[in-house]
Amino acid sequence: MYVVASLWSITPGQEEEFVARGGKIADLLRQTGGITSFLGFRTDDGHGMAVVGYESKEAYDRIVTDPNGPFAKAAAEYKIEEVGEWIQSWRGEQTH
Repeated sequence: MYVVASLWSITPGQEEEFVARGGKIADLLRQTGGITSFLGFRTDDGHGMAVVGYESKEAYDRIVTDPNGPFAKAAAEYKIEEVGEWIQSWRGEQTH
């Protein structure tokens, strides 16, 4: 499994909207073939984090890095960048 953890800053005052929009994106991505798990949460310091498991790096590339892929379409549809900003992601193969 290929795992990606992504950290987002949430626009002050937009916390509930970020969670709502992020939840809609998560629901769409959960229905996409190639995703094995999806966990979203708020960090102790108020950031948003998503930890997503993919069947493979190829599945991740198809879903996320393709500019016309499912993530790009969902992010544009729900305008997630109006309420948050992507900071960083960590990616790698699951070891155990």
